[in-house]
This record gives sequence, C-alpha cells and structure tokens, in this order.
Amino acid sequence: MTVVVSKEVNEALASGAPIVALETAVLTAGLPRTLWNDSFGPRPMTISGDQPINIALADAMNSAVVSNGAVPAWIAVVDGVLRIGLSHEERAALSNDQDAGKVSLATFAQTMQDGRSAGTTVAATLLACKLASEKNPIRVFATGGIGGIHQNWAQRFDISADLTALATTPTCVVASGAKSILDIPATVEALETIGVPVIGIGTSQFPRFIEKNAKEDPTIYQGESAEKVASICRHHWEHLALNSAVLTSAPVPDDVALEQGTLIDALTKAEAKWAALHQPSATRTPYLLDAMAKITQGASLVANLALLCNNAKVAANISVALATNV
Repeated sequence: MTVVVSKEVNEALASGAPIVALETAVLTAGLPRTLWNDSFGPRPMTISGDQPINIALADAMNSAVVSNGAVPAWIAVVDGVLRIGLSHEERAALSNDQDAGKVSLATFAQTMQDGRSAGTTVAATLLACKLASEKNPIRVFATGGIGGIHQNWAQRFDISADLTALATTPTCVVASGAKSILDIPATVEALETIGVPVIGIGTSQFPRFIEKNAKEDPTIYQGESAEKVASICRHHWEHLALNSAVLTSAPVPDDVALEQGTLIDALTKAEAKWAALHQPSATRTPYLLDAMAKITQGASLVANLALLCNNAKVAANISVALATNV
C-alpha cells in the first residue's frame, strides 16, 4: 500500500477522538539537525539538549498535543509510502535522514514512485488529512506558518501551493500567519478570494510568523477561544457545506517575538554568506537555518520553536472542542 494509517490514528478516527495532524517538513528542512550550542544563546527549557534540535522540537510538540487531550498524527513520506501517524523512533529516523527533503503537491507522486522519504509541507499534509479517512478526515492541523504570495509577485508569479490546498481542504489549520518575507496584505487578500476564513486567537491582526506586527498589517476576525473557533468551523463545513479550510492564526508568544524586519535582514545576510561559498544548492537550506539562528543570536530559532509548540497546544484545544461538540 502507498498510504498507511497507524493503529493509534485509525482508532482515534473510528471513535471520533480529537486528532491533530503535524507536518514533517519542519523536521527535514525547517530546523537545524544539530544539538543546541552556545551560538544559539540560552536553550529553551522545552527543548532537550541531548537530541538534535529538530527531534527535540518534535517531542515537545508531541507532548503539547497529548497533554491537551488529543492524538498526534505526524505525517510524512517514508520509503515511498505516505505514513499518517509516526512513532518517536520513526520521527527520529526521518529527522536524521540526510537525504530526506520536503514534498508538496507537485512532487508527491514522483517522491513516492522513487521510494524516497520526505517531510510534508502544509499542502501535502492537508492532502493527507483528507486521505486518512474518506468519511471522517482529520479536521485539525498544527504548523508554523503557511506559504503565501511572495514579494514582487506581479513580476514573478510565485504563489505557494499551500493556498490551493487551503481552498480545497475542510481542515482547521493553526498557524502563526505567514512569514514576514512574503507579501502579507496580498496573502490575506488571496485567502479571502479563495474562501478561507481567517480567525485570530489572541490577535486581531494577521501574524507575521516570528515577528511582531506592524500597525498597517491586515486586521482579522478575533475569536476568543478554541470553542469559538470550533463553532465557526462547524458553521463553515456543516451548515454552509463549504469545503475550504479555516485558518486559525495564533501569534508568536510576546516574550520571544522579534522586531519587525529582523527576519528579512538576517535572511539577506545569510544568503550573501552562502552565495560567497559557492556550495551545491542542497546545502542552502541547512546553511541558512544555522546562519540565521547565529545572526540573531538564537532569537529566530527560539521564536520559531515557541510558536510551533504553542500552535500544537492551540490545535489540540480546538480538536477537543470539535470532538466534544462544545
């Protein structure tokens, strides 16, 4: 079989228990595969110093989902098989696989055909949420930030496949908005165009991933609780029979949020350093991740880890509210 659902996730789907889908591109391409070191600054208490950062983050997110009453469903392509539900050992093996990159909708089929392993992006994970069960798909998914519309899109039509998946998948996606290097207003306009409700948890502005908001950032509807979000999801899917996602936007915790502009400045410096090395393209992502963390003295990494764990918690609360129909 090319799609395999774990026993734990299957049982949760059959019983209607709360489930939270979790993407794995963050493990294979989104976080350093090294142990925490002094160049990253003080290590967050939630992140173990005995494991590579990507594996430690997966454990922390997993604990956030479980401790808030939901079943975690990690999703990845492993040796050409779409796996829905990974154990700790399976997550660690994927995270340590130096050949595992990331897969989206356009590269899904060939990755499976070639028998390769890869972490799933937002778009790929949303597809897996539908494939988990035809009658009872996974309804809640936690990630870091969605892809969107890139700067200068009028000259280069660079738009993430995440938007296509959000338009066609009835799943509540919990994310900290979109990365500030994107065109935030255009991304929010596109979400409205494709019929994706955007609900803020603890914010009335569309979040900028790990950065603080600017005064001119788009305003969004603010929901007061997980129960309010769950109720909106039911109206959207059940009462109105709409098949698009509901995007729940949770801002990065205030105590670790970066000042506006920090991310793009760090990325510009990191890109210049990588280009000067004349290394193969496969080295770009790991180099940039490490360099940006060092340039910001660990602040970008700490913020990223904090929002991922917070989003997992928020998603679990929403999933519980959906399952209990409150």
